[in-house]
Amino acid sequence: MDEIGLISIKKRFFASLIHFLFSIIIVFFVLVLVFYIWYPGALAEASGVAEIFFLVLIVDVCLGPLLTFVVFDIKKKGLKRDLLIILLIQLSALFYGIYTVGVVRPAFIVFAVDRFELVYANELSKEQLRFGFSPEYKRVSMLGPKWVAAKMPEDIAERNLLLFQALEGGADLAQSPRYYLSYQEMKSEIIAKSKPLQNLEQFNLEDITTYLSMIDRYDHDIHRYYYLPLQAKKMDLAVVIDRFTADVVEVVDLEPWG
Repeated sequence: MDEIGLISIKKRFFASLIHFLFSIIIVFFVLVLVFYIWYPGALAEASGVAEIFFLVLIVDVCLGPLLTFVVFDIKKKGLKRDLLIILLIQLSALFYGIYTVGVVRPAFIVFAVDRFELVYANELSKEQLRFGFSPEYKRVSMLGPKWVAAKMPEDIAERNLLLFQALEGGADLAQSPRYYLSYQEMKSEIIAKSKPLQNLEQFNLEDITTYLSMIDRYDHDIHRYYYLPLQAKKMDLAVVIDRFTADVVEVVDLEPWG
């Protein structure tokens, strides 16, 4: 390879590297948005978006710099146009990935009857949100899911209507913002339905290491911390709470029932 060809490859590599570094910076902020705000903790895996979104990001980060390496030639007349097209393709793929996980992001983590349920943004229609009990339940936040509680209606006819609606595939109690209350308003019911952390052992014998690691964190005051199941799309989780205050301590990747 002659000296001119070597210089050309070096310039292409440098341009590709710059593109890659900028892509990494953008992806960092996207990861914070998706995995720390929209899907914090174990919610991404429980919702089934982690693997798909990571694949989109990897392809997006690699594709742009690779195309830049292929087309970059400082003497090329249409270089700016080609780079602009590559940038638009890359951003389009990135925004599509963000949009895809955004429309199905967790909206509320709802205590309903004896468990928590993860309610997603696409499960709540504008009509349902319009009947939210208070303004904070009338919209889906862009800053992550809200912890709330849902209380069964006292009217028998209304209860039956809700039951039949759920049996027909419609909104259940957790997907009905009209029945939402603040988390603290139902803390006595939440505490009453919670169970000792040691109960999780029988459901997690195949993942006993994760269970023992969780127990070690609370071994100093094991009787203070209980759990409730969290039902999600792909897998269920366990929510550790303080049984004296009902405060949520953490969400752990453990099977919460048999």
